[in-house]
Amino acid sequence: MRPADDLLPRDQQGARSQQLLIVLLGDYWHLRAEPIPSAALVALLELFDVTPAGARAAIQRLAKRGFLVSVKRGRTTAYSVSPMSQESVDAHVELLFRSHIPRPWDGSWTVVGYSLGEDQRGARNTLRERLRQSGFGNVHDGLWIRPGDRRSEVESIVGELAVRPSVGQLTVFVGAHLPDESVTVIARDAFGLDGIAAAYRDFLDRWEPVAAEIQASGRTRRPDTRDERMPHDGDALRLRTSIMREWRELRHADPMLPQSLVGDDFPFGQALSVCSTIYDSTGPAAEAEFRRLLEPHSAELAERVSHHTFAAYADAPAPRNT
Repeated sequence: MRPADDLLPRDQQGARSQQLLIVLLGDYWHLRAEPIPSAALVALLELFDVTPAGARAAIQRLAKRGFLVSVKRGRTTAYSVSPMSQESVDAHVELLFRSHIPRPWDGSWTVVGYSLGEDQRGARNTLRERLRQSGFGNVHDGLWIRPGDRRSEVESIVGELAVRPSVGQLTVFVGAHLPDESVTVIARDAFGLDGIAAAYRDFLDRWEPVAAEIQASGRTRRPDTRDERMPHDGDALRLRTSIMREWRELRHADPMLPQSLVGDDFPFGQALSVCSTIYDSTGPAAEAEFRRLLEPHSAELAERVSHHTFAAYADAPAPRNT
């Protein structure tokens, strides 16, 4: 089975429209199997200035990738999110809403070392990319590290290779310890923490003024239409989807290392506070707009729209250990 990330659009023409639709369905149609009429999906994307032709192209690309499944009902075509394993769904939910909750860490690392020749360049490139996607940091050449016991993840990655490395070409150390005096420097370089911190600061520059305006209004529910200080339904859906799209990209790029490795000045905490303030506060209004756009196409489906909040996931059971 393909990794869940293979279902998602790459950085290419039309990727923004596809990503917007993925975020919209994830936020307001979470774990629902009912197909949504294509005309409703087009209307949703039009709210983000995507043309009808661009919206239909995005839907078709996601269907081609296997993310969406088409259902024909007479002359109407509807689309549902393709079935994903509960493990994949839980992993994405935890990534976006729960990955910031501290996990115990005993200071040990998983270290992966490999040496593959030019005749195995394809396997080498695939191994490097899959390790990166799985949150490993590159120390140098064929040496990668990640906190905790990641043996099962490495075994899964190696098992996906078209040609598996022979004995002696790949070694995995579990329970390794790095020198205390250099561990933070190694982590900073291996995981590119300076660049990730800069991305969080850019996020704060864009969104902190918006969060401050929302907090100044003193509202956390659907805004009164007479209150000019709060975004109304259409604006709320645009704003909330835009910030979650950026948050999703940041969290995928962040290796989410233990706090002791990133330092107290790492700007993630501030970024989380800003994101959750905007996302949670605009939830009811954004849900109402999603429902309004869906209702002309199916009043029954419109009643099933819902939304997430960071606050709701904070009450879920504690995440697994690192």
